[in-house]
Amino acid sequence: MRLYAADPHAATSTSPWELEITSPFLKKIAAGWVILVMAVHIFMAAVLDVEFTGMTFTAVDKFAFPGVGVIISIVSWVCLTRPRVRANRDGVEVRNIIGTRFYPWLVIYGLTFPKSSRMARLELPEFEYVPLWAIQSGDGPRAVQAVDKFRALEAKYMPEA
Repeated sequence: MRLYAADPHAATSTSPWELEITSPFLKKIAAGWVILVMAVHIFMAAVLDVEFTGMTFTAVDKFAFPGVGVIISIVSWVCLTRPRVRANRDGVEVRNIIGTRFYPWLVIYGLTFPKSSRMARLELPEFEYVPLWAIQSGDGPRAVQAVDKFRALEAKYMPEA
């Protein structure tokens, strides 16, 4: 709730959430990325002073590489595990890598998952859409179940056109 206080036009819901979707696929991607980043940074620290190149490296330099790797890993982990979609009788809350926004059912035209797309999207007026990072094609059958559950709520709460 405090995040919405900064935006005077933001809306939210106080009703309980009936559906909450996150992506296990993105968690796997995040874990793999963290392992790769840390492996590269640890390797660079290990080979930093293997051969004399005319530069002088200290212990601080050797610890800086893994330290930067830890920072990159933390930021990457937070960003890739953050996406979530929640829905209730009032509307849909979409939390992507950057930002969270609530959309009432009145402005939603539906959920689509284009054939060649990596993620679903929430259709809005004026041919606009919001990507739903929480529903990834990499989730396979779980993504299909998430879309089905969302469409059930959509049929229940979305006003007739």
